[in-house]
Amino acid sequence: MQFRLFLLLLLPFATSAADRRDPSPEPPAGLKPAEVPQFILLSFDDNPHADSIVWLLDLLADRRNPAGAGRAATFDGAPVRAVLFSNGKPLAGNDALVAAHRRAVAEGHELANHTHSHPHGGGFTVEQWRPEIAACVAAFAEAGLPGGAVRGFRTPFLEYNAATFAALAAEGYAYDSTIEEGVQAEQDGTNFLWPYTLDGGAPGNAVRFPAGSPRRVGSHPGLWELPLHVYHIPDDPAAARLGRPAGLRDRARANIKAAWGWDWDAKAGKITGLDWNVLEMAKLDGDDFFAILRHSLDLRLAGNRAPFVFGGHTALYPSDKPDRRKALADFIAYALAKPEVRFVTGPQLLEWLRNPQPLAP
Repeated sequence: MQFRLFLLLLLPFATSAADRRDPSPEPPAGLKPAEVPQFILLSFDDNPHADSIVWLLDLLADRRNPAGAGRAATFDGAPVRAVLFSNGKPLAGNDALVAAHRRAVAEGHELANHTHSHPHGGGFTVEQWRPEIAACVAAFAEAGLPGGAVRGFRTPFLEYNAATFAALAAEGYAYDSTIEEGVQAEQDGTNFLWPYTLDGGAPGNAVRFPAGSPRRVGSHPGLWELPLHVYHIPDDPAAARLGRPAGLRDRARANIKAAWGWDWDAKAGKITGLDWNVLEMAKLDGDDFFAILRHSLDLRLAGNRAPFVFGGHTALYPSDKPDRRKALADFIAYALAKPEVRFVTGPQLLEWLRNPQPLAP
């Protein structure tokens, strides 16, 4: 029975050579945007502190997707679950952290690989990436977590190169969620790319790195990319509709320049889709963050409903940051009030992408 359960755990993660989905803003299988769920993945990196993880688990414990027609194929009424892209090293000797991770797995949240020691890996070789990836899985197993069923990955600092994906393919991973998309000038939040396989590389990567660069992804047939799209900081008219004062983009630009010396493009309003970039780099508060998340979701709902990968860090939601905790809780509540929204894990999204089903009318 235990062996059969392990196989069932692996099936949603399994990589298939038959998988191929070219990058496209169009929903799969010819479905129209109005027919597809608005998927949201709540993903969190690092996860070194038990208290923040426990807070997140408590927040999600009784949350469910909109009931819809009760169809399992579109996750109607399914529990809201998150993805923990965790490092292996912090688990050693930390009983509270191990217990928090075990609770997360027991409650149906996804455990994913964020490397063992959280290195800067932009210059790594395949031979350097593979031990980092494998050591994380070993640390999960040592902690009594299902390391062998982990098939999702995100790099630390979003730093990657061609060797990253060769290593993931060699290790049998089903998906990565590292590559930034939406950086392209023509993508405005209503026409983001849907998840794709890396058979032909990655458009967002190709924009940043020329052919021949070691950072160019290359071809990795059947390996899925669940892209981390940029967040859109609202311009003044949008900010007013969201109840925020004018000049939100200008404040972000001034804070980024003062702290980091970077003249961020306030006109475009695009920022890396991680909470760290909004809360720590741009030094915006929880109310601003909620407005950004709401605006970014609204653009998708008005457009092609490309899945929304929320890039988070549980460590950024300690008990002494109540405005941040409120922002995340408010966003989840706002999203769940939309009948077409479905919070899913990586394997659940892959399940749907491999057999797309429309929402029931």
